Amino acid sequence: MIIEVFFRNFYRNYARFEIDAVERREFAFQPFGGGMVRHKSFKSLEDLRRFVVEKTPRHIYHSVAYYERPGEEDMEGKGWLGADLVFDIDGDHLDTEACRGATLVTLQCLEDAREEANKLVDVLREELDLKPARIVFSGNRGFHIHVSGEEVLGLGARERRELVNFLKAGGFDPSRFEARLGRRRIVLYEEVPVGSLLRIRQGVEDPRALRVEIDEVVTQDVHRLIRAPGSINGKTGLAAIPLALRDLERGAEDIVERAVAFRKGHLRFRFEKDFRGAVLFEKVEAGAGDFKVLPAYVAIYLELQGFGKIHD
Repeated sequence: MIIEVFFRNFYRNYARFEIDAVERREFAFQPFGGGMVRHKSFKSLEDLRRFVVEKTPRHIYHSVAYYERPGEEDMEGKGWLGADLVFDIDGDHLDTEACRGATLVTLQCLEDAREEANKLVDVLREELDLKPARIVFSGNRGFHIHVSGEEVLGLGARERRELVNFLKAGGFDPSRFEARLGRRRIVLYEEVPVGSLLRIRQGVEDPRALRVEIDEVVTQDVHRLIRAPGSINGKTGLAAIPLALRDLERGAEDIVERAVAFRKGHLRFRFEKDFRGAVLFEKVEAGAGDFKVLPAYVAIYLELQGFGKIHD
């Protein structure tokens, strides 16, 4: 499979994984042939890289949790030590004109997701005094925000669910809004601004300004697997790249430009379905059975999305 050759070359020569405490994480891999390989562990990022070059998976994930024995197959036997607090902002969950019904990555939908991710970062920093340890473009239609440290490490599913309710404004009372973060009890009053409560005040008149549209399942699950920062998203061929806060404040176009993993060359592509539209930075129009010579990253994206096959 030609795409596997491209993935392997990327992991051999360009990949830079950014994963803390790698020896305490469970890793999981989805091969190109399907299925899922779980309960793998590595002593170092270099060991991980060597494994990935050899096996060349389509997707790479790691646990948000830290374990005593991350390679143990029995979840009870892993020895849970705590977990990062991770938030997933995805265009799939945004009810905006650009994202509604979108099936491919579009810069317009990703721009909406970027704005939502910025809103989340502001709320975490200004209202909850939590500083994101890592912000990652998912390589598809969204962003992952990682928070680590002693303050969140021991939070269980119940506490994380309360935090989700706070962020999504579940059962919001405009006169008093309360959430618990570990041992901290946060009480927010509309008439007394705490941090940047513009979100709360706006929400009284516009509920959309109050909610942060996160995937609640991701945040609540203390055993969740999340896409490995620095890996390639096997749905798009784009890299899941870590971002600085200033990067998140730039436009979506700049972020996607940095995430293009396969910049060089062109590939011959045979369409198996009609296609008319934009693929990232390129406009493409073809009918089923047509052959086109396309930039490598476009051809790889289209094959991963099931629109046809690359022909050498």
